[in-house]
Amino acid sequence: MIPRWNTAVFITFLCCLLGGCHNNNKEHVEERYVAFSANTNTLDARLVVPHVHQSHDAIILLVHGDGAMDHSASGYFDPVINTLSRKRYATMSWSKPGIGESSGNWLAQTMPQRAEEVRSAIRYLRDNGYPDNPIGVVGFSQASWVLAELHNEPEIEFAALVGGAANWREQSKYTMWLRLIDEQKIHADDHSVWPEISELHEIEYQLIKSGYNTYQGSDLHLHPFMGTPLEDEARFNFVRTNIDSDVSLGFSQIHFPLLALFGDSDTRVDVDHSQQIFASTIGAPDKLSQKVISNASHSLLKTDLPVRAALYLTEDDFAPGALDALIAWLDAQAHKPAP
Repeated sequence: MIPRWNTAVFITFLCCLLGGCHNNNKEHVEERYVAFSANTNTLDARLVVPHVHQSHDAIILLVHGDGAMDHSASGYFDPVINTLSRKRYATMSWSKPGIGESSGNWLAQTMPQRAEEVRSAIRYLRDNGYPDNPIGVVGFSQASWVLAELHNEPEIEFAALVGGAANWREQSKYTMWLRLIDEQKIHADDHSVWPEISELHEIEYQLIKSGYNTYQGSDLHLHPFMGTPLEDEARFNFVRTNIDSDVSLGFSQIHFPLLALFGDSDTRVDVDHSQQIFASTIGAPDKLSQKVISNASHSLLKTDLPVRAALYLTEDDFAPGALDALIAWLDAQAHKPAP
């Protein structure tokens, strides 16, 4: 039999988890759930505004990476929002089409359509009480291709990327290389395998472009280097539609300053490649800042997280200096004197 005091402690702990007592920021903000139209969809959105927020304070739009994400990114956004709101930033995020209360299907989207969601969110803010606030964007991973489509959006004053990818196909080669190392099929220092990896990817690319039935009918994935083929047709079509995504053209014309943050332990994006492409395409040093955070994952979380992090994340779960670097750069942009 469990002692009464242990039962009470357990119930209190469980209530904390369910009630979100780890978030001690709610009394300082107004949290609203709103909806706005984008493309042909109605999107379920979350707007968090600090009570001290004024017309000159910035609003940050949070843009998802890949996956079926709700407006909290399955809780990942919460510590980011808490950190931003304590610095007087309002935030807006939304559930992808088909997730939560949002209509549509995110797997049917192109990157230009995802960019249109950002523009629609801006229009919603301008029409609903925020006509003058500066607007910035913080995007994650795949959002690099969304930002590339927004290079000429006049309402965006600054943007930051976390774990941004430069080119879909190059990223796929990189993750294949890491998988083969993990499966002990190649050695990390054996660079002679790269021509074979590139050849296999080119064959797979042509199969993907040829369509689902041709792709499924191929024996390419019997090769020991190849992973499991895409079985879900909706996911296959998403990949087929977006596999040529690349930041180069958009970033070469970008009008707003950009911060690119990376984790040194990223296992999804080739950090060196992204940094090189971002620097060569943006060119102007005053338009681009890049920083690699030590002991940080793709999403800038610590590489060794506590068990509790599987239930919810806090600011302490981010690698040391990660959120500080983001805030310092945002502050420098948001408080920059008008020209």
